Amino acid sequence: HAARLTALEDDMARIGLLVPSANTVVEPEFWHMAPPGITLHAARMRNSTCDVEDSIRMLDHVERASYELGSANVNVIAFACTASSFVKGADGERDLEAMIERASGATAVTTSGAVVAALKSLGARRLAMYTPYPAELNRREVTFLRSHGLDVVQERGLGIADAVAIADVSAAQLLEFVHDAPPPDEADTLFVSCTNLATLDSIAALEREFDRPVISSNTATFWRLLQTLDVEPSEQAPGRLFARPAVTAAG
Repeated sequence: HAARLTALEDDMARIGLLVPSANTVVEPEFWHMAPPGITLHAARMRNSTCDVEDSIRMLDHVERASYELGSANVNVIAFACTASSFVKGADGERDLEAMIERASGATAVTTSGAVVAALKSLGARRLAMYTPYPAELNRREVTFLRSHGLDVVQERGLGIADAVAIADVSAAQLLEFVHDAPPPDEADTLFVSCTNLATLDSIAALEREFDRPVISSNTATFWRLLQTLDVEPSEQAPGRLFARPAVTAAG
């Protein structure tokens, strides 16, 4: 897909987003972090509940949505959902990425794959994980992360079953959620999961308070997109993840 990674104009690249239909957070957070010259173009995939079954059902819409995004000549496509990209395990995540690339003709990034890459770039080994999910999805995510050599030493979930309601969690509520179950000393990194959970207003405060890197599904995915495009982050992208030297897609 090298041709698609050539900028469409001297200062412009197009990012395609595969977005769960109930998600109202990932697009505004990505626009907030987008450097000048980057534009975002979304196709939606039907979902409604936050559980294993619905996460798997949503995958039935991936091929259609990827094909549609490909017609916009996007440079790269992000599958912007954490749960549906880890729910079938590491092999399922790789198959998902390959399906998107076949259907669209563009390079693909999945949120779960981006999370693993971001955590490893930070040297993370032991995670404190915070999610809006019910317990069964949390268990699947822990299994996925451990399959990539990342130990989850603490996991907490809000148990939200209605997918659209995840977006209603405020920055203050997210901070309180973490404060109520602070990361243990052995956790070297905090990970806040779910692309429909707003995190940009919380990351800097959490990093200051706990003196450890904090990544979210949205910051990890956008970081990986910028890597793929070989584009520097904007000052609006929060956290230690974006303070690290840029790494190209081939790096």
